[in-house]
Amino acid sequence: MRRSALMLVALIALAGRADEPKLVTKPGAFPALVNPNCSHCVDEAKRRANELRSDDPVLVWTRGYSDGGAIPIRFFLAKHRVISDSYGTFVYDPDAGFARGFAPSYHFTFHGWRNGIAVLKDNSDGTLYSALSGVAFDGPKKGARLKSVPTITSTWGEVMERYPNAVAYHMFEKYKAEEVPTKPNSESVKSRPAKPDPRLKPEELVLGVRVGDKTKAYPLSKLAGLMRNDELGGTKFFVTNNLGALSGVAAYTFVAHQPRKWKAPHPNKDGVSPPDVGAPLPDGKELPPKTLKGFGENNGVLFDFDTSTGWDAAGRGVAGILKGWTLEPVESVVCKWFAWSAEYPETEVFDAKKPDPDDELGAAAGSAEVLRLLPKPWATFKGYDAKTNTVSLLLDGEKVPKAWPLEPDAEVKVNGYWGRASQFASGARVWVWLRLDRAKTATSVVMLADEHSEKHIHAKFKFDEPEPKFDAQVSHMRALWAREGLPGTVSVSHVFSGEVEVLIDHEGMRWARGLSRGDTVSVSANPPIKAVVKAAAPWRERTQLRLVVGELAASELRAGARVAVKVPTPEAGVETAEYPPDIGRARTRDERIEWFLASTYCVCPVAKDTCTGHFYTLASCNPYGCGAPNAARKQIGKLLDAGKSDKDIWDALRAERGALMTRPHLLP
Repeated sequence: MRRSALMLVALIALAGRADEPKLVTKPGAFPALVNPNCSHCVDEAKRRANELRSDDPVLVWTRGYSDGGAIPIRFFLAKHRVISDSYGTFVYDPDAGFARGFAPSYHFTFHGWRNGIAVLKDNSDGTLYSALSGVAFDGPKKGARLKSVPTITSTWGEVMERYPNAVAYHMFEKYKAEEVPTKPNSESVKSRPAKPDPRLKPEELVLGVRVGDKTKAYPLSKLAGLMRNDELGGTKFFVTNNLGALSGVAAYTFVAHQPRKWKAPHPNKDGVSPPDVGAPLPDGKELPPKTLKGFGENNGVLFDFDTSTGWDAAGRGVAGILKGWTLEPVESVVCKWFAWSAEYPETEVFDAKKPDPDDELGAAAGSAEVLRLLPKPWATFKGYDAKTNTVSLLLDGEKVPKAWPLEPDAEVKVNGYWGRASQFASGARVWVWLRLDRAKTATSVVMLADEHSEKHIHAKFKFDEPEPKFDAQVSHMRALWAREGLPGTVSVSHVFSGEVEVLIDHEGMRWARGLSRGDTVSVSANPPIKAVVKAAAPWRERTQLRLVVGELAASELRAGARVAVKVPTPEAGVETAEYPPDIGRARTRDERIEWFLASTYCVCPVAKDTCTGHFYTLASCNPYGCGAPNAARKQIGKLLDAGKSDKDIWDALRAERGALMTRPHLLP
């Protein structure tokens, strides 16, 4: 009996040892690169112009002197795997799928693998560290953790576009490119856990996030193009994937810090520089950190509505009020699941919720804004045929003019304001937006603008300065609307009740929304049809008029018909007044929020003609592909709950967002 018990104890002990992490040592496999000569990306791009590729993977450290730095992996880390430098200790482990940085030191070298993860050795005292977590597992400092340096992985071309003056290593001729390994190192595989965590596939890439003693893994397959808010250990943060001109997967808190000028390293014999708190910019005045309320995502640009600032994947403000400010990073690293779960077996795993109806709507709507898809050529205007409502255009690059149907509700801009195709002179330069069918064939014109208007659209004017051409066009359209009425489309004609709904075009927003219940109007017909306004409400950038016309008159107005609604001429200046004419009317809380979205235009820093919420009202943004509408709803809702009036909120939004909030535009 005693013998059996002893055997059982021995078996348990052997099982325990079998489950222990396996260390495979091979210190000479990859020679560490210590304190290499420094340069800047712009100089190295010239030095190796024929060898550096725009898609070259780079490890980017995102904070410190010269906005951080970039290390082309093929030229440095593929061979050396460890760089011990005064800017940081940088490690690359393709077998475990990660590259990252720790605090500066001259003492770290590659030592082998443990749990399939590269091992660092501190040659000053012999301590061994996991290159993924930075935790010491053997030696004098066992249990200690290396301080992380914020890093992301990106590409050389993106770094050159965004941060050409960032630090780089001098690419002497001895640094030859080595392609990134495509197969795992056999010694690394030997050290992997025998039974990987079954919650995900071992090779699946995740973003591992650590806050204190709490960790969470976000499978990249569930993060593509998304931003996720989360909380760990009482810290609120968000994770995001592939944003803007600098791609990368990262995690940040909602706290932003002012720009600072950092000193270059002045290392001691160990590679460590004196502490540097940085000089605050722009004028040396210390500013408190800003806690931002929330972020949105629009066509790959991260932005916040608190400050109308756009942010890149390095967590740096690239446009807007907080340009140059930096978000506070959360320790995170992209790696393979087997490695993360081996280091953090108790880690949580992010699991995207099952699709709900809103998710299905989002899938149907898509994430791309319509303006990104439309062809927008320049052309020479040749003529307009009012009978067929067609415009003759010679598109740039073509030799023969072509007659294009002009959509009945096309947006026509003259001198920076609304206009008519009949105002264009033959030979004028025009900017055209073409409608596409499902086969992506251009079929008609949906927007037509002269050169002056194109400058307005692309925000190339200071909107608060006097503009005689603009003012003259406002007067011209005011007289036209008074004479002919506001153009629109019949959306509903209820012959039994004698009610008609008309959607007034974008151009009639100010006049139509000034109408009140009981106002008398007339609808174009032969003879004109008298109508009484039952309700006037925003519908995106259009205005929905519910009119009572009588049963017989309603039978003449069929859904889809184009009509003009003559309304009482409003007081002078309503077209460009500081406030919309229907501000402050009695509405429910939700109606007030939607009124703001239907009355204002987005000012986020998305450029290159991609954002519907710039040229159309914020209410037209696709909330499934862009965070702007929902962020605005939250912001306005909080102001409403604080008891603010519509004018108070309008003033606050205008002060924060500027003149572009009240005009259709696109950012250059």
